[in-house]
Amino acid sequence: MVKETSRASWSHSYERGLAELLVEHNVPVYRGQNGWVAEGWKSIVSKFNLKFPSAQFTKQQIQEKEKDMKANYKAVRDARKQSGTGWDDSLSMIIAEPIIWEKLKKDYPRVNRYEGKPFLLFPILASLYEGSIATGDLNFLSIPSVDLTSDVVSPTDSSTNQHGMLNPFSTTHDAGQSSNMHGQEAEPTTSASSGQKVDEPVKKKRKQSQIAQVLEDYVDFKKQQSQTFVEEMKEPKQKDQFTIASCVAALETIEEEELSIAEKSKALRLFKCQLNREIFLNTKDPILRTFWLKEEISAMEKA
Repeated sequence: MVKETSRASWSHSYERGLAELLVEHNVPVYRGQNGWVAEGWKSIVSKFNLKFPSAQFTKQQIQEKEKDMKANYKAVRDARKQSGTGWDDSLSMIIAEPIIWEKLKKDYPRVNRYEGKPFLLFPILASLYEGSIATGDLNFLSIPSVDLTSDVVSPTDSSTNQHGMLNPFSTTHDAGQSSNMHGQEAEPTTSASSGQKVDEPVKKKRKQSQIAQVLEDYVDFKKQQSQTFVEEMKEPKQKDQFTIASCVAALETIEEEELSIAEKSKALRLFKCQLNREIFLNTKDPILRTFWLKEEISAMEKA
C-alpha cells in the first residue's frame, strides 16, 4: 500500500536518489519554464520507486520533497554568502562562529539543521537549480540589453566559453551577419525617386525581428552551456570512488544497536580524511567495519 504523505520517511539515500533523477530529467522534453511537466513527473516517480522498492512514494510526496530540497539549497546558498561565514568544499558545510550562526538561523531558518553538519546534496542541487531559480546567476531570462546599432553586441568578451562552445554574442561570431545588420540600419530612410520617408511600421518590424533572433540565439547558447555542465557533473571520476556521500550512506545502514547515533555523529569527522574513507568503504565485513569505527572514534577522543 502506498504511504500517506504525512508518513513519508526520507533517508539520505532516498534524497540523493531523487536529486540524481531530477538532474537526469532536467532536459526540455521533461521540463518546461515552470518546472517538470506531467510526463516528467511520471517518469521520475516510476524510476524512483523502481530504484527504491520499499519506498513506494506518491507523486505528491516526491513533488513536496523536491520543493523542500530546493528551499534548503536556496537557504544554504544565500547564507554562505553572508559576511563572516566560510565554506568547506570537501564537506559542503558552512563554517562560522556561534555569533554568526545565530544571525544566520534568524535570517535563514532552514540552515538551522546544517549547523555543524554537511549538506552533501549541495553540489548536485547547484547543478540542478542554478539557471532555473530567478536569482540572476546563470538565469536564462536575465538577458542584458542589446544595442543593435553598436559594433559590440556581446555580453561577454570571448567568442567561446570554457567548454569550447561558440558564443553567439561574441564580436568575432558571424561577422558577416553583423555587418548585414548594420548595413540595414544604415539604409537611407527616404526614397530616391519620391523623397518620401520609409514606412515606420516596416522599420519597426524589421528591428523587432532582429531582436527576436538575438534572444533566440542567446537562449540556445545558455541551454547548451547548462546541458554540458550537467553532463560533466554526471561523468564518473576516479577520485569520486571514495566520497563522503558514499561513506554516510554506508554509515546509515549500521543498526543503532551496533553503533549509536552519537557514535555515528562522531564518525562523520573521520570521513574528512581520504585514507579513512578508503579503509571504511573497502572493509566489507560489517562487524570488522563497526569495530574499526569504534576504535578510530576512541583514538580521536583521546587525541
